[in-house]
This record gives sequence, C-alpha cells and structure tokens, in this order.
Amino acid sequence: MTSEKKSPLFSLPELREAGAATTLYPLSAFRAMAAAAEGVYRTIRESGSQAEVVSSMQTRVRLYEILDYHRYERKLDELFGSKS
Repeated sequence: MTSEKKSPLFSLPELREAGAATTLYPLSAFRAMAAAAEGVYRTIRESGSQAEVVSSMQTRVRLYEILDYHRYERKLDELFGSKS
C-alpha cells in the first residue's frame, strides 16, 4: 500500500481481516514532517521570520517530554557527575 493513490488505503481492521499480522508505516510521519518543514521554510523565506508559524511548532517543553530528556540528563549526571 502506498499513500500515492496507486492502491487503496486499507484500515488496520481490514488488514487484520485479510491476514496481515504486522503493518508498518515507515515514511508516513517523515513525509508529514517534510511537508510541514516546507511550509515553515516557505513562510520564513516569504515573510523573513518564523513568527507566523511559531504557534504550529512543537514547544521545547513538549519535545523534552516526548524524549524524556530530563531522565537522560539525570543519567548523564549519574555516570559522569553533575557540573552544578
């Protein structure tokens, strides 16, 4: 299946019913991110600033939540000592 309309897009229940044990979407998020990046850079090029798209961007706080970044920092401190 591709999202290029060359084959029908089946839902997960339909794929399970057809016997698919595993379903992968390897490039779906990447292609969505690429489209978003294209829009951001177009806006910056046209307006000279990212101000118009900041509200649609992921915040640093949210990124750190998703990555569990503070746990990573604590682990580095455990391994190599805190510099504070």
